[in-house]
Formats: sequence, structure tokens, C-alpha cells
Amino acid sequence: MSYETQKKRNFIALLAAYFAANVIFIMSPAINAMATGMFADKSYTAVLLVSTISSLCMIPGSLVAGPILNKIGFKKLAIISMGGIAIFGAACAFTNNLYVIYVLRGIVGFCIGLGFPLQGTMSLQLFNDAERPKYLGWATVSLAVGSVFYMIVSGYLADHDARYSFLLHLITLVPLAVVLIFLKQPTAEEIAANNAESPSRVPEHGKLPGYAIFTAAMFAFIFFTDYTVLLNMSSICAYEHIGGATVAGALLSVYCIGNMCGGFLFNPLSKKTGGFVVPVGLILWIAGMGMVAFGHSVPSIVIGVLLNGTAVQTVWPGTVNSYSTYVPRDKQSLAVGVFVAGMNIGCFLTTYFIQAVMNFTGSDSPRVPVQYGFVFVAIAGIIWAIVEVGRARKAAK
Repeated sequence: MSYETQKKRNFIALLAAYFAANVIFIMSPAINAMATGMFADKSYTAVLLVSTISSLCMIPGSLVAGPILNKIGFKKLAIISMGGIAIFGAACAFTNNLYVIYVLRGIVGFCIGLGFPLQGTMSLQLFNDAERPKYLGWATVSLAVGSVFYMIVSGYLADHDARYSFLLHLITLVPLAVVLIFLKQPTAEEIAANNAESPSRVPEHGKLPGYAIFTAAMFAFIFFTDYTVLLNMSSICAYEHIGGATVAGALLSVYCIGNMCGGFLFNPLSKKTGGFVVPVGLILWIAGMGMVAFGHSVPSIVIGVLLNGTAVQTVWPGTVNSYSTYVPRDKQSLAVGVFVAGMNIGCFLTTYFIQAVMNFTGSDSPRVPVQYGFVFVAIAGIIWAIVEVGRARKAAK
């Protein structure tokens, strides 16, 4: 098989891996249905934990994925990750015990965590520096298509019975099959050949740079408050009489359409802005969060969520792509893992942020935590943008 043919097959595998990435969003449209149906006798915070416990357990998954990946390769890690999501995610549909669901969702989260460094490392090792932004852009589109599918179908299923949403996890068997069929594990020589086509100044071995840890910390802090939009959307729709789980799923799918827009725009935006694609994404993120927080009309929510989704998939791939310019090659999988772990720490803590805001304000409106979240997103986004501009200017010299 020719080099170019295999590269195309690897690209198809990359698209499949990214399609499975946001499977965690399956639960977002179903939260209110579970809170008012399956677990009406439990607190809203307890029901939110069904979603956020997966985010917590994604952290160890993403941190151990790098060393595991180096030992067993892409395909075996994909089997553990996507296969585990399908089995343990669907198993939640067959129990009424909330604590058993916590355990199963925790395992699902660990398996999802294994997948994120897998996807990021595939993009770093299968493609060279010059072509990577294009492939990352299309991979992000695939991620967004999957996310839209999960949101809409989960919302539809939850309107009939919240437990049906759990069965949707079985869909990950499809991208798993594609990865197993199309992907070829690159050899050290092939990785070196990619690097030779577009030589980089980073060393082969070294320590994880402090700036990579900074990016993970900032991503964690922003997601800590931004994730209120995804967790509370179904409750906002119900509280403000906008609609049920299907409407919430449709609105959340706009976030995923924004992800898709980010994917389409990432390559041309990278070329036009050079090393400043991440600050541009952060500005979009602040604007989008503000519109969701203070725009009480459906069009305002739609535009805000769209900008929010576009920003995430500008900042995320922009940061991962930048690792190829300053993170030693043997630490790039770890850098991606730490970055994703930061996001998941933020997602998990969102539940407690929501509860703290509601206790502090005495308000039962699910929109209020989003409004407080906007303040934190704006502060963190401005700090990160300023520091990133400085790093990019220094790297360009």
C-alpha cells in the first residue's frame, strides 16, 4: 500500500476517533428528564453527578493513556476506550440504582479519558506540521457531527424515557470498527519521516514545559464555569418555558454546530492569524458566554451557544497544535493528557459551582450560575489571551 493511500486511511481513522470524542454529551439533554422522572426523589445536584462523575473519572484515564498508548499502540487503546464506553454506558439503562449508575458512569468517563490523548497523539504522529492544521480542522468537524448526533438523539430518547439515552452509548462500536479497519500504527521510522518533511525545533526528549501546564490550568478554569451552559440548558428550557428535552437537545446541538464551524475555520484562521489563533478563540468564547448569560431570547441563546462552540474548537486544536512547537516529542502525549485532564477537572467541579452560586444568591433560576460563570470566563480568557500573545510573539522570533 502506498504512503499516500495509507495516509488517507489514517485520516479516515482519525475522523472516526474524533466522532467518538464527545460521547459524554449524551447525558446533557437527559438531565432534566432524569431529575423529574427516574430520580424525582433525588436532589438536582445528585442527578447532575450522573454527568459530571464521568468528567472526574476522565482525569485518570487521560493521564494514564500516554504511557499505555506507548506500550500497546493506537488500536488496542481504541478497543479499551470505545468498547468500554459502549458496554458500561449501555449497562446504565438496566438499573434503577443511582449509585450503580455512578459506578458505571465513572468507568465510562475513564474510558472516554483514554480516548482524548489517543485522538490528539494520532494527529501529532500521523501527520506533519504543515498538513496537521487541515486534518485537525476536519477532525473537529467530525467531532461536531458526532456531538450534534448525540445531543439530538439523546434529547429525543429522553422525552420518551431517560434510560433510553444510556443505550445511545452503543454507537461508539461504529467508530471503533472504522479505526480497526483503516488505521495503521506508525513505526518510529514513519514518525521520523513526517518530522523530516516539516522539521521542528523541539527535542526528542525532555521535560514537560511549564507553559503546557499553564494551558491546562486555564482550560480547566474556563470550563469550570463555562460548562454551566451545557449542564443547565435543559433546566433553563424548562424553567423559562422554552421547551422540553428535545428543545434542549436541539439548542445544545447548536453548540456542536459551533464546534463544526470551528473545525471549518481552524485551518484558514491558523494561516491568517499565525500563532494567534488561540487568543482569537478566547475572544469568541467570552462573547458567546456573555450572550448566553444575558440574552433571554432564543435567538440570543442560539448565537451565544454557536460562538461558544466555535471558540472551544478553535482554542482546543490551536493549543494541541502548538505543542508540536515547544513540547518534547516524548512528552506530547502527556501534554495532551494533562490538557484534557484540566478540562475534565473543570467539568466535574461545575456541579459544585452551580450549587454554590444558587446557595449564595438564593435564586432557583438555572440561568444565574451561567451569569456568574461569564465573569470568570472573561477574566481567565483575557489573562490567557495576553500570555499566549506573548508566547506566540517570542516563538515567531
